[in-house]
Amino acid sequence: MSPPSILSAFLSVTPLEPVLVFPSSEDAALFQSRCKQGRIISSERPNWVYLPLPPGLLRVRTAREGDVAFDFESERAAGDFDRSIKGLGRVYENPRGERGWEKCVYLGRVREFK
Repeated sequence: MSPPSILSAFLSVTPLEPVLVFPSSEDAALFQSRCKQGRIISSERPNWVYLPLPPGLLRVRTAREGDVAFDFESERAAGDFDRSIKGLGRVYENPRGERGWEKCVYLGRVREFK
């Protein structure tokens, strides 16, 4: 079974936590069952999964094509976060070889390019 895709993400202010938005409550529950630190708040939307605030998170911002970028203070912190969400994010390498892109984890709908 393929892992569920993340539609979007945002940073909740109360509580201060990243929130992953899935297409359905079933996808959210599947992700939460595999990612034990995630939680679904029953009084909120059942397709939202709240995660603990990851160490080294500097900011959450919008990115191209509706993605959400989680910027971290180090490549290691970005990699740790992506591993904690079972690799569902995308971390890019700069094609010019410069460092920095590896500190960002992008989340959002995976698009098919034609």
